Amino acid sequence: MLKPKVISQVLQQTTHHGVKASLLMNNEGSLLAFAADQARTTKTYAAIAASIWGTYKQECVGGDVGAKGGLQFLIMDCEDGIVYVTSISSMLLCMVSDHTVELGILRAKAEAISNHLQGPLDTVAYQADYVQY
Repeated sequence: MLKPKVISQVLQQTTHHGVKASLLMNNEGSLLAFAADQARTTKTYAAIAASIWGTYKQECVGGDVGAKGGLQFLIMDCEDGIVYVTSISSMLLCMVSDHTVELGILRAKAEAISNHLQGPLDTVAYQADYVQY
């Protein structure tokens, strides 16, 4: 069983040195856990990131996330900062930083969180699929 408070603590480890927010959400943009300097903006970040991810995912070859040629991550340079989105199991990880953060650092942080949460989220996704059948 995943505990959102524990996931938020893991996400909190990335929110320093220019990273404003780390969000874990489903493909529709509903937040599972987050860590942010301004909590009121998290729903907006999640909704926009999930919408853009869904659009690009459909345009990729077969929409197969993670497969060769499939969508693996998005980097968006916005007016308020940089948004990095990637998938972890059946969830999305979104990280928002200011423009002072280098893209390589942002990607490395996202990959570290992704690797840390991949196993537990795979277990939850498998159990959710099992319950549906």
